[in-house]
Amino acid sequence: MAGRHRNPVPPDYDAFTPGAPPPPSRTAVVTAAARRKLIAALAVGAALVLVLAGGAYIVISQTLCTERPRLRVMASPDIGPALERIARHHAAEAACADISVRTRQAAEVADELGVRTNMADVWIPDASVWISLARVQGAGKILPRRSVSIARTPVILAVPKETAGRIGDDPSWTLLLPTARNKKKLPKASVTLLAPNRFSSGLAAVSSLDTVVATRRELAPIVRGITMNLKRSITTSDDALFGLLDHSPASGDPVIVATEQAIWSYNTLRSDRPAIGLYPGEGAISLDYPYVPLTADPATLEAAAAFQETILSPAGRSLLQSAGFRTPDAKAGPAMDTRHGVRFAPPADIPSPDPRTQLRSLLTMRLLLADTRTLLLLDVGTSMDKPVPGLGKSRMEATADLVGQGLRSLPEGSDVGLWIFSTGLDGDKDHQELVPLGPLRQSTPDILREVRLLPSHTKGRSGLYDSVLAAFRAASRQQIDGMLTSVVVLTDGKNDDKSGITHKDLTATLQREFDPLHPVPITLIAWGESTDRAALRAIAEVTNGAAFTATTFPQAAQIFLQSLTTKFCIDQDRCPTQNG
Repeated sequence: MAGRHRNPVPPDYDAFTPGAPPPPSRTAVVTAAARRKLIAALAVGAALVLVLAGGAYIVISQTLCTERPRLRVMASPDIGPALERIARHHAAEAACADISVRTRQAAEVADELGVRTNMADVWIPDASVWISLARVQGAGKILPRRSVSIARTPVILAVPKETAGRIGDDPSWTLLLPTARNKKKLPKASVTLLAPNRFSSGLAAVSSLDTVVATRRELAPIVRGITMNLKRSITTSDDALFGLLDHSPASGDPVIVATEQAIWSYNTLRSDRPAIGLYPGEGAISLDYPYVPLTADPATLEAAAAFQETILSPAGRSLLQSAGFRTPDAKAGPAMDTRHGVRFAPPADIPSPDPRTQLRSLLTMRLLLADTRTLLLLDVGTSMDKPVPGLGKSRMEATADLVGQGLRSLPEGSDVGLWIFSTGLDGDKDHQELVPLGPLRQSTPDILREVRLLPSHTKGRSGLYDSVLAAFRAASRQQIDGMLTSVVVLTDGKNDDKSGITHKDLTATLQREFDPLHPVPITLIAWGESTDRAALRAIAEVTNGAAFTATTFPQAAQIFLQSLTTKFCIDQDRCPTQNG
């Protein structure tokens, strides 16, 4: 989704299959020329006639266009301006359609298409993965089974000219990794990409790194580490991304990930400090710009097909090439040259992952980069009255202090809530809500007040299983779009409620109710002599969460603080181990 213009998968998932190459914002209505041709034709007369030898007249045709369907095109911002030019060319050829081109980020369209099915007649995202996302979010009925790619642009690296000289002639995707070799070559390097949860180029960079790691397993721990801390290396606009290259050479060596077209476009505007495109030796993944009709109306479909034909015509391809794009078979135009920081020859092709893998990666990135809603579930059974060796405090008092530290570690934008549990805590319930899930700033004073009172309110045994299920269900009901909701449990023992739900029924229920598109992972942290590690891990695994056991309270405290700021993956291969 780059461009200089301002701009785990359910079992029943029906994968979108991108087609092979062929064989609110600015609006451009491109109908004037076509209307002029129609008016001129009508002015000649209501009929075109032919004089026959016998003096008779035969009507051949009465009008050029009997109707003019409106075709609304929604396109990725980087390709939108080129499509406007093609639409004007289409109209100049007397096409019988009123074509308007609007631009919007593909992630936004994919998120809304399931509920706003009349957004457009044709959608042109920059990558097919957004069609897969729209499909699983409810837009499957209006999406075609296949589509045609109308353009390509590879996702590569870019650096300032000074930095390019220090990298040499053999750039690699490993430049994104803080290896010893890279630190020696570029000691002041900083790596930035567009957020892979919202932008195709960022997601392609993650997939490219996966390809490299598949053949160089020694890099896997480094990739996992940067994946879990990805928020430090992302930005959310092309302006901010390319703005990093404008800084003085003394400020460091910025390395960015961008599309070839975005680099080309940037350099058409900035010749004083150009961005130098680097083509990794391992190859590159290209964005494919699928042409996706969204209408079932026959006349509009016919207009959509005619516009697609114009886009793929020699004139249409030439206009796309003149805007820095390649054709679907990777052919570049004459302006694709070193003056624009790019090269004419295409890079080696890293095949895009299959649709399921792409969607899984996208959903993983969305989880990792989302703001969090954390429901804290604290054990207040009588065992929490026991002293913590070396601290001079009870387990409950130490837990109250720990919660205060945890709240201070949560980032701005987080939500948090507080529940407690023990048998018979609230009538026949083993759990009680003390502070509902809400914004961190508003909830913190209430949570701090409540935890200070807990040492004098311990009672009963551990009603762990019933409380975990209740908290999971409450958190699932209270999810907010764009945020990752989770449950974090802190306990010093195992389930002691013999009259409650069994472990077998609990895990079966959690597995049945867990929604991979709207996950609520459960993290369980237990310490002491009576923990049941196997039982906790089984609970965590069915919700893609984590379970940790510790022998001492300080160990548990460290795990707790790390858990509050760590995201959990639905793609376990990409993330570090999440149990301990």
